[in-house]
Amino acid sequence: MTATAPRVGWVESPLQLINAVEAAAALGEPMLILLRSGVAQLAGTARWLEPHLPDDVVLAEAGSASDARFRGASRRLVGDVFSGQFRAVATATGTRDLVVVDDGSAALHLAAVLAGIEPFSRMGQRERPLQRGLGAVTGARLRAAARSGRVMLVTAYADHAAMPVVPGVRIVPNRYAWLRSLDAPPPVDLRPVVILGSALAVDGYVDAERYEAWVASHGTDATYLPHRREDPATLARLSEAGLAVVEPGLPAEIVLGRAHGVAHVHSLPSSTGATLARVLPVGTVMSVTPVDEAWWTDRADETFRATLATLADEEQAEPQED
Repeated sequence: MTATAPRVGWVESPLQLINAVEAAAALGEPMLILLRSGVAQLAGTARWLEPHLPDDVVLAEAGSASDARFRGASRRLVGDVFSGQFRAVATATGTRDLVVVDDGSAALHLAAVLAGIEPFSRMGQRERPLQRGLGAVTGARLRAAARSGRVMLVTAYADHAAMPVVPGVRIVPNRYAWLRSLDAPPPVDLRPVVILGSALAVDGYVDAERYEAWVASHGTDATYLPHRREDPATLARLSEAGLAVVEPGLPAEIVLGRAHGVAHVHSLPSSTGATLARVLPVGTVMSVTPVDEAWWTDRADETFRATLATLADEEQAEPQED
């Protein structure tokens, strides 16, 4: 491929897709973004975004990161460097010229990995030997690429207090300027109070019963936006408790960023604090509830708990005009 060929991206979630488009718009680069097929909400998010895409940004589906378009690209973009998909490609072909966009608050952990503060592993998970082996190679190659100036991090956490200095890495703030500039109607109607669904219970990091009790405590005048992987039984119980459970099939950044009449958004600590602070309508207040120690399960290690505690402390947000 030549230096003028489009950068090729590999994304595995709706938020990664939004961030990849933001990076393309901010950098002014032509980009082919490959979407992992079969991921909940990803195809729907792509359909919503497609009419609004910047010039020279193209979306296409792919079965895996081993797709020849990504594997053979000299310039790449990825949303999750800790995924097994990317580890396999990086181990086989190296990292090359790489832009990394946010995959939630993992950006902070990645920066610590690149700076040599943390080992290469997915935060909060105990990895199997094969994962650790691929991770060791990928981590070494990423650090080498960072030292030689071949890694760029485009992130909403650029100004976060926990973001370390990473020699050789260009850290570009993601202000969601492209998404905020769109002229698009609200995709769904929401009540004035919105509770944002969390993956913490879905992934077994917090006690599910305590989580559901917290959601229900906000009363029957609230809308609940589920996490894309929540199960139907949980949603049925919350609906029976009187909440309006709305499943728009789109990420919160789109749903809440285009919403009318939402006064207050409640969430547990997550990456959404950094992203929604950029896209919520002016005057909408976001409150982040710290996770009580009694909620945690054994799956959540100390590093994971500490990171979430930092997010809870710093992500209370009321959007302001730029």
